[in-house]
Amino acid sequence: MSLVVSTLAACGRGGPMSAETAVLAQAPAAAPAAEFAKRRTAPEQPQAERAAADGASETRRYVAVRHTLQIFTPADGVEAAWREATDACAAAGCEVLNAELERNDERRPATATLEARVPPQQLDAFLKRMSSLGRTGLNARTAEDKTDTVLDTEARLKNQTAFRDHLRVLMSTPGAKLKDLIEVERELVQVQSELDSLASQRKVLANETDKVHVSITFQAQPSVLETGMWEPVTDALRGAGHVVATSIGVLITAAVGLMPWVVALGLAGWGLRALWRRRARRRG
Repeated sequence: MSLVVSTLAACGRGGPMSAETAVLAQAPAAAPAAEFAKRRTAPEQPQAERAAADGASETRRYVAVRHTLQIFTPADGVEAAWREATDACAAAGCEVLNAELERNDERRPATATLEARVPPQQLDAFLKRMSSLGRTGLNARTAEDKTDTVLDTEARLKNQTAFRDHLRVLMSTPGAKLKDLIEVERELVQVQSELDSLASQRKVLANETDKVHVSITFQAQPSVLETGMWEPVTDALRGAGHVVATSIGVLITAAVGLMPWVVALGLAGWGLRALWRRRARRRG
């Protein structure tokens, strides 16, 4: 049975396994003849149907589409536009990836971002709604073909699923040794782990290709921002004031720290001077 597991592992990792190969691999394991006869006589997919399925796979393209928008609004309308866009996204059945509103500086208008995946059938209406919220400063669209990645992942999923099914058949083989069953079980756990990983990858690819990634930035009108042209000067003066205040604080700290040493050195100097005068008087 170890030979069977090795054969199945090679087939499962290297490429799709046919029914005949599976039967030949399982025959040495003393599987029931009826089971393998059933596999041999199972109806195969008609040639025309297989060709049609292959043609459908070849004609369908899996493309990850991304839209980037920049919307300019009045200074006091950024938050309102962002909230309206968030509500419109929820109504369109979007998957919100990121929604952020920033207004940390009261001297400057707020900024906001919205990042979501939009169903293709709702994309045009959603983009039209976003354009009505303000002036569009940037409208960009990019597309990345991921057909090869999707088809490769699906093929590996199909291959590993068939391999797992063959291992399950081996697990139910009558008269199998405990050592062989343990080996098959170990291989089955590994294959199932790979299947879970492939399924997760396929789900990520589906999110990227079945929906459109839309990223929107909301900002105040440039004319509003330009009214603060003297702001760099005021910032520089304010920064200079902070530097002066910091310097004065350092001087005060240094003075307080040195004061005990100044007093101690003064007392020591006064004592040495008094001692020197006393000796001078004795000599005189």
